[in-house]
Amino acid sequence: MLLLNIKYSKKLEEQRIEKTLERLSWYDKLGYRPRFPEKINPRKDSLKKIKIALEDEFNEKDYKKTEKEILRNFSKVENFCNKLKNVCGKNAKKEYEIILTRYGVGGSYSLPNRIILNINSKSKLNTILHEITHLMIEKYILKHNIEQNQKERIVDLILKSKGVSLRNYKMQERGKNHKENIDGLFKKYFKSPIGNFFRKIEEIRQ
Repeated sequence: MLLLNIKYSKKLEEQRIEKTLERLSWYDKLGYRPRFPEKINPRKDSLKKIKIALEDEFNEKDYKKTEKEILRNFSKVENFCNKLKNVCGKNAKKEYEIILTRYGVGGSYSLPNRIILNINSKSKLNTILHEITHLMIEKYILKHNIEQNQKERIVDLILKSKGVSLRNYKMQERGKNHKENIDGLFKKYFKSPIGNFFRKIEEIRQ
């Protein structure tokens, strides 16, 4: 049985902001626009000022509302994970830790089982499922040095594939520049064992 461990707090929000600031140049390079507290300029304002703004904005009711929404859709998350296991192998976890935030990008993840969800995301459920997919293929991403926009394209292709067919999921603009080479390889090689597909990407790069 799948477990979702949902967390949120001011301390976690402070950590989210600090991590986002650390990666700000990386986000800029790839065209991401992370959120910060209102009227804050992350390139000029001090961390102390940002934390004060966070304190003023923090409202537990906002996070509680998203938590309830996730739990209402729990069965959809569980069904999705079962489908994904059939497509990606047995890399699914029995428990996922979901950190709710209002800052940074729309969603992110870290091994082994952490998902960070921005409560301002338009499609919260699909964002969670997107990040679960990232976690399930991350060992291949790391092993074969798949770049950021390539892996985003791969996740989109998985979510739109016949075995998953995530309803109302829209392909991202990010990763579209890899459509020509990734899509063909996906159609031909993304089948058990899926490691062959990732090896083909690495071979072409070399």
